[in-house]
Amino acid sequence: MDRWASGIDTAWLQLEQPTNRMVVHGVLFCDGPVDVEAVRDRVARRWVAVYPGLRQRPTWPAGGLGPVRWVDDEPDLTEHIGTVALEAPGDDAALARHVGALMSRPLPTDRPWWAMHVVSGYRGAGTAVLVSIHHGLADGVALNHLFHALADDPPGTDEGTPVAYAAPPKHRRGVRDVRLVRREVPLRLGRLGRTIARWPSREGRQELAATGSAIGRSTTLIVRPPGEAETALQGELGTEKAARWTEAVDLDAVKAVGKEHGASVNDVLCGAIAGALREFLGEGTPRLRAVMPTNLRRLDRPVSHWLGNEFGLVLPTIPTDEPDPGRRVERVHHVMSSIKRTNQALATFIGIAAAGHGRATWTQSLVRRYAEAASLIITNVPGPVRELEIAGTRVRDLLFWVPCSGRLALGVSILSYAGRVRLGVAADTGVLGGEEGVDRFVAELDGQLGAFGT
Repeated sequence: MDRWASGIDTAWLQLEQPTNRMVVHGVLFCDGPVDVEAVRDRVARRWVAVYPGLRQRPTWPAGGLGPVRWVDDEPDLTEHIGTVALEAPGDDAALARHVGALMSRPLPTDRPWWAMHVVSGYRGAGTAVLVSIHHGLADGVALNHLFHALADDPPGTDEGTPVAYAAPPKHRRGVRDVRLVRREVPLRLGRLGRTIARWPSREGRQELAATGSAIGRSTTLIVRPPGEAETALQGELGTEKAARWTEAVDLDAVKAVGKEHGASVNDVLCGAIAGALREFLGEGTPRLRAVMPTNLRRLDRPVSHWLGNEFGLVLPTIPTDEPDPGRRVERVHHVMSSIKRTNQALATFIGIAAAGHGRATWTQSLVRRYAEAASLIITNVPGPVRELEIAGTRVRDLLFWVPCSGRLALGVSILSYAGRVRLGVAADTGVLGGEEGVDRFVAELDGQLGAFGT
């Protein structure tokens, strides 16, 4: 049945541009051959029949004003799910070239906005299953839910998998933007009320002062985003993109580093990204800022059958000016703790969702303001807690690449999988100094991550 898109989903459709495609790409690294007909059958039953967005395509309103309309367009799975023989020698570099080529071109607009490639010949008898889905259809949490839906016998919630990944989707009615805001605003006000109620105690006064200061800084940042320092990460974007990924790191080793510094896994990995940027750009690099998508979806509840987007953006500084690795982690933790006292992610969600009900130029202008206050985008999504199988073949590893918005030339995606964590890198080759420049940045990332052990 045809339907109106939400404001937030329309916004991510409006942000599509030739120099930055709003497509999320994910890959499942499989140990052996994968039967493409079995995959098509499973996608037909578990994806297309269940999630309306996977059998619809967007149409734009007359005059370009207002949300898009999703119209029914049953997919031809022989077109949507193709087979590719990876060019010799079938190594990581060959696969990276294939993914980079996908990043550089749009999805076909005359059909639902997703695609899958079953890539044979990866590292000999292995297979890489590539999933490309437009951001207007799904965010990172929704994509992980789809990965679980595709798997043979995915782990259940009793094994630690979030309900949002493992449970069947819930059929929901109404405008998702409004429902999310109606859910979140009372929760945030209640949290602020509890903080205010603690003011008679010394700890309560300190927390209230810290919260007030954080909210003030966040409000200023959202209303008047500052210009970012000029570095080699700024430049004229082109259409050629590169995809890379780091070596996997043991998740427990990253957690141990975090425990040592009173920090989270995200804090530790963002500290490593800051260190890699410092090495890549030079020791005189100033403190930079990142755009960081922040999940607003409850992981203890089933996802909506609409999939869609439920996240906002925050703009943390990252300590690229700090030479000491431990201090970098502590500084990231301090910044992120301050942001958690605010409603920055919810505020940006509301702003972008509202812009999605207007013209595309409005949305592009708003998001460009945020992007111009940053040097890169960093996103962190918890992945499957246990290894998956597809059509009887073990999924050895899994990663994804976040699309860059506005004029950003670099995106780093953090994804955990079965006790390991790996970073995907999406980059504009013209800005980062060609394929060699992208390789150099990834080598710096591997060097930082190598300190945690493998």
